[in-house]
Amino acid sequence: MLFNSPEFIFLFLPVAVALHFTLARWSVGAAVVGTTLSSLFFYAWWNPPFVLLPIASIAANFWLARAMAAAEKPAARRLLIAGVVGNVLVLSYYKYADFLLSIIYGYKAAPPNVPLALSFTTFVQIAFLVDVYRRRIPLDFGRYALFVAFFPHLIAGPIVRWNSLGRQLADASRYRLDWSNVALGLTIFTFGLAKKVLIADSLAPHVSTVFDAAARAEPITAIAAWGAAFAFSAQIYFDFSGYSDMAVGLGLLFNFRLPINFAAPFRATSASDFWRRWHITLSQFLRDYVYGPLTFGRPARAWRATSVMITMVLAGLWHGAGWTFIAWGAYHGVLLLINVAWQQAVPASDSPTRTGQFLGWALTFTAFVVGAVLFRAADIAASLHLLTAMAGLADAAVPASIALPWDQWAIRQGYVSEEFVRTWLGSTWSVVGSVWTGAALAVALLVPDTMEIVGYREGEAQSHWRRPIGALAWRPSLIAAGVTIVLFAEVYFRLGRVNEFLYFQF
Repeated sequence: MLFNSPEFIFLFLPVAVALHFTLARWSVGAAVVGTTLSSLFFYAWWNPPFVLLPIASIAANFWLARAMAAAEKPAARRLLIAGVVGNVLVLSYYKYADFLLSIIYGYKAAPPNVPLALSFTTFVQIAFLVDVYRRRIPLDFGRYALFVAFFPHLIAGPIVRWNSLGRQLADASRYRLDWSNVALGLTIFTFGLAKKVLIADSLAPHVSTVFDAAARAEPITAIAAWGAAFAFSAQIYFDFSGYSDMAVGLGLLFNFRLPINFAAPFRATSASDFWRRWHITLSQFLRDYVYGPLTFGRPARAWRATSVMITMVLAGLWHGAGWTFIAWGAYHGVLLLINVAWQQAVPASDSPTRTGQFLGWALTFTAFVVGAVLFRAADIAASLHLLTAMAGLADAAVPASIALPWDQWAIRQGYVSEEFVRTWLGSTWSVVGSVWTGAALAVALLVPDTMEIVGYREGEAQSHWRRPIGALAWRPSLIAAGVTIVLFAEVYFRLGRVNEFLYFQF
């Protein structure tokens, strides 16, 4: 059951919200139990036997947390280490075991059959155990179970923290239906749904055509390789930011405010700025629970650089068990180190010039697009094939026939010549793909982000990236409702072609 599926939108969601607030009239505890069970049902819809894993994980981690809270510091530390290692071992068994064995025995690993949401729930529960160890926070099993299993963030994040969502779950005033939150939540959900269905899913076939050809080692022109890299960058942005918007919107239907996970990352002007904007909750987790402990009390510059690389390689591995993800993480680690070296060599100006800002943006965005090839390619060989084509060094011999119907249409309309298509685009990229990609990137770069439009706040520390948008700001009104309804109607007619979110595979 996907957020963009009819059965979720028209059946599960209204029933889950109605059940939550109906039970809340009886007691807060009943609402907590009811929504936890709803969330586990949502999870079990995918693969019923796998629901036993999150149930066992929730029970085991809560038991560890309770034992840590009652233990002295040395014993609590040992329990914390056991908990972190146990969570990582479970994740590693499902996600990395075959990959590690393939390295040892020299065979090609099969795609892992990872239980849904395991990567995200593992990080959520590790953060919780660390917070219990550091702060001895009050424990309640019902709230903890809902904290982990709450379906809006369960499958693909954001990675929530107890000091945010856990405290909200204890606030009895949040268990009364708030129509202003319903209006805002449905608006944000619809915007995210539109990002996914109208933009990301429309780009998917153009991306797949080129990357599938690369996996078969077929000739690809430089324009096709660059086009696919730009298209995939836009696809994954709108796919994941769309999911994150939908998660925030769904949380508001229950009066819970989930963290913002995207902050217009394609406007970033440096590598470090990019990671403050892209998948924010993952960046914060890696900073607080990986990079921070690695560098605590070790100010040496060389060790800090090594820690950056370790952190980013782990970020790559978290996304998937494969050499392409390791290479992608290492690549972004190098970009961060270059960024740090540049900042040390050229101190930042209080008022940077527009030229400097543009160059910083252009370099950052282009670097991300190049790295996206590693993220999407089937293997290292396919990624090198595409990168070689992007550098203009590949043999770009093009078949005599034009395989893509989009280009055949463009030629018939007289928009382009057949010779141009054969010579520059080849049989894997299209004029229509170029138009879709350009339009998607223009939306990402120029149109205000969802959270800017609606003025959503989860934490003031995340508001530095916002731009004043004046008349475009969302306000509860008939016009705003009309726009949302029209947008949802456009999405509705495409719900029959439901596509899974990209981050579900991680």
